[in-house]
Amino acid sequence: MKAAEVRIQKALEPGESYVDPAFVLVETTVADDGEPATTIEYVANKVVNDKARWQVVTLGQSVPLSHVSALEWAVSFAASRNIPVVYERDDSAAIRHAAAPSSGLAVAAASPALAAASSSAAK
Repeated sequence: MKAAEVRIQKALEPGESYVDPAFVLVETTVADDGEPATTIEYVANKVVNDKARWQVVTLGQSVPLSHVSALEWAVSFAASRNIPVVYERDDSAAIRHAAAPSSGLAVAAASPALAAASSSAAK
C-alpha cells in the first residue's frame, strides 16, 4: 500500500465506536514542559475464544514529537503494513504561536504524500 492511499481521519470522541478492523491512532497533547507529547498506537480487532476483542499495541508513548511529524511516521507505518486508516487527535494546538503556519501548510511542507492523504480525508 502506498502512503497516499492511507486515509487520515479525526479520532472519534469518547463513547463512539470505531468500525475499522485495524487502524493507527495518533494523539498529541501538551507535556508538562509545554512541548508536544505524542502517543501512537496500533489497534486491531481480533477474535479470541470466538469473541471480538480490541488489541492495542503502543508504538510510542509521550514521545516528544510534533503532531505533523507523528502523522507522517504513522502514515508510513500504516502503509507498510497495509493498514488503511490513521485516526488523529491534536490537543497540542495551544502551544502553537500566531506566526506558525497553519496545520495544512505544515502537513504539506512535511510530506507531499501526507498532504494529499490529508486533503482527500477532508473531502
